[in-house]
Amino acid sequence: MRICAVASAAGALLLLALPARAAAVISEVQAIDGPSADIIDLGGSAMSEDGSGGVVYLKREGGRAHVFAAQFVDGAWQRPQRVDLGQNFDSSWPRIGAGDGGRLVVTWVQEFSGGDRMFSAALDPGARRFQRPIPIDFNVGQATATFPSLAMARGGQAYLTYRVITDTSSANPPGYLGADVRIARYGGAGLWSLNGAVADRNPSIPVRIPTEENSPKVGIDIQGQGVVAFHEPGDDFVDRVYARRLFGSNTGFPLQVSPSTYEGAPLRGPADAFSLDVSGFGQGAVAFRQQPGEGGKLGATRTFVNELPDVFAEKSGEFIGARIVDGTARSQPGPPNVAVSPRTDFLAGFASGTATLGATGTDETVDPVERVDNGGSSVPGDPVVDLAESGAGVAAWKDLRAGRGGVTVQERRADGVSELNTVSAPRGGAVQTLRLGGSGLGDAMLGVKQGSGNFSQIAAVVVDAPPSEFFILVPDGWQRRRSVPVSWDPSESGVTGVTYSVSVDDEPVRERLRSRKVRLGPQALEDGRHDVQIFAVDGAGQETGSQVGEVLVDRRRPRVSIRRRGRLVTVRVSDGPRGQASLLRRSATQISFGDGRRGSRKARARRRYARAGTYRVVVRARDRAGNKVTVKRRVRI
Repeated sequence: MRICAVASAAGALLLLALPARAAAVISEVQAIDGPSADIIDLGGSAMSEDGSGGVVYLKREGGRAHVFAAQFVDGAWQRPQRVDLGQNFDSSWPRIGAGDGGRLVVTWVQEFSGGDRMFSAALDPGARRFQRPIPIDFNVGQATATFPSLAMARGGQAYLTYRVITDTSSANPPGYLGADVRIARYGGAGLWSLNGAVADRNPSIPVRIPTEENSPKVGIDIQGQGVVAFHEPGDDFVDRVYARRLFGSNTGFPLQVSPSTYEGAPLRGPADAFSLDVSGFGQGAVAFRQQPGEGGKLGATRTFVNELPDVFAEKSGEFIGARIVDGTARSQPGPPNVAVSPRTDFLAGFASGTATLGATGTDETVDPVERVDNGGSSVPGDPVVDLAESGAGVAAWKDLRAGRGGVTVQERRADGVSELNTVSAPRGGAVQTLRLGGSGLGDAMLGVKQGSGNFSQIAAVVVDAPPSEFFILVPDGWQRRRSVPVSWDPSESGVTGVTYSVSVDDEPVRERLRSRKVRLGPQALEDGRHDVQIFAVDGAGQETGSQVGEVLVDRRRPRVSIRRRGRLVTVRVSDGPRGQASLLRRSATQISFGDGRRGSRKARARRRYARAGTYRVVVRARDRAGNKVTVKRRVRI
């Protein structure tokens, strides 16, 4: 828990961070389309930071495969709509990206004679229909192994990467072919541009036959810059994972992700499956599955994670070094899925047989691997994951028990407490495809293709995280103003908006505020010490409370008592009980007895007058809150 304070001078503000957040809401399954034998496949799911997003899928219409998308905006699903309007041939490879305000961009391949073409259509914020398709690439060859990857920033910039097969001749080594990894950039307003150079480290070298596991992946950061990771043989013709940074339309140098050696020995086995995530200012993580090969240190297939620092780091141009994250050697791990936070924490999920495992760590440490499922499933979970800056995370995996399929969703709070819920589309069946899009704040959108044949369904699950952590600002020191200002930073809530309530000493004094500041008068803040706390409340009733801020109030002037008994005059100055008042400022306390002798600066003083007469006693005092008092009184002796 961080507590940050500015200078303690009068009038300064104290900033306090919040404690752990409440649990998230895992929604019921929302049926998007089906059941129908016309549903072919789920292309993807995406969510922006404001909680809007959507899913995209393929469905037959008129005997042809076409692209459909359903938008999630303002906390509700909209009816799916066809995206590839006006295109009469088969579409394939649909992908989706989401930006704030309900913005969606969908890409796909449309079949053409002489070379298939990559297209895109956008749904802008506030719009109800997708725009007409526009071309991205007029020739992607025969799109049998395109495996595109699309990533979009909240502001609307996006990157798309995909494979284009260029050489299938027998001159290639067995199991290899010629291919390019192309990159396209979306700058908004429906405009795409192809990067001038392919991503490949060596475009002339053949690559392993493409699969979903070894296909290129792209991620994007909050500035609209990206990272692309791709699979290619090294100079020793062993399959490795490489990456490049993307700066607008410029492509950075190739960076090796999967190592050529491990613990001083060569790694002759290939890296054969990998996942990429990017967050913050270019922080990246790649999880990959590494085969042992011959004569190396690895005795079995292992799962590694390698991280890339942010673009402002001293060594931003290189990965920090691959580390094993799957604990002790175990049965063949499945393809990994990874997420990284702006703090360089990572979360990796992978299957080991029918067990679903999770690995966490930072750029410096790797935590022990843990099993996250509760057993009983008869199929590998193939988990997908997302991670927020706060440490909150979402994981989801396939589950099949006695022929009944579903998706198990785990929401993990920032304090490590987790919640599990298994959900299923209305007609059930085995889960065929599972895709996750995260907001970066702990929210997530899960797209699911479940069932087969006439019972094929597209469904979605939304994880609504509690409002994000935020800061409260309270005045530092004792306050004497009639109304005391309290303010706070916004608490982000992806799926639903937030309102705020103010509590003083555990009693609510303001509720359903949409502004982020309030002035508390005497009815809410009497004189004394008070604990003030702000609660952010989202549309699902989830609360996130700030740390308690102490507000000190003293509006009363110091009290002066003058008493005479014979020739003895006693003066007392007080400011109230210790702890409930600011107390006197001794240097500002002056008592003059009017007899020409030196006065006193103490809060209590006595004077025995030597002769009879009329004297003027003057008392001036000020407390630490700034309240002043001047009392003048004549006493007759």
